[in-house]
Amino acid sequence: MSAAKTLNYEDVTQGYNPEAWKKDILHGRIIAIAIGTKDGSEDGSKAFYWTINNLLATSKNIGNKLVLLTGVAEKSSEPDLNVARQLLATHVSRVKTAGIDVDAVPVRALILKGDVRTSVCDAVDELGVDVLVVGTRGLGAVKRVVLGSVSDYLSKNVSCTCIIAK
Repeated sequence: MSAAKTLNYEDVTQGYNPEAWKKDILHGRIIAIAIGTKDGSEDGSKAFYWTINNLLATSKNIGNKLVLLTGVAEKSSEPDLNVARQLLATHVSRVKTAGIDVDAVPVRALILKGDVRTSVCDAVDELGVDVLVVGTRGLGAVKRVVLGSVSDYLSKNVSCTCIIAK
């Protein structure tokens, strides 16, 4: 029997209402977007805008929920946490400016602490996510072998449908 995993995260959601997050399998789905903080690329923005345009804007009356995820090292400095907080705040603001009604589509923003690959998998399980959308940095074959690809790992290990937005 394995020990239960404990997800280590900071919830930076403004006005989080647990009642709005009860799983409703008949109406809507929980959609998560993984947004990277380290590489400076637009991979998280690609995933974000793909999700807005293809999953949320096309299903406004379904009752979807949106989770924005980003990751930091287990023992991150306060400046690193502030970068992650600002990144999530920016994306929460972008949800509103994209015309998504945040009263109809509740939004959570979580900073995952630890290895981003396993943290995202654990968050997906704990939150009951139905669809995970991730971006890709467009690494070449050699860099992908040496550095590893978070999107590749997630597509093979996450327990829900995983969409890689390019």
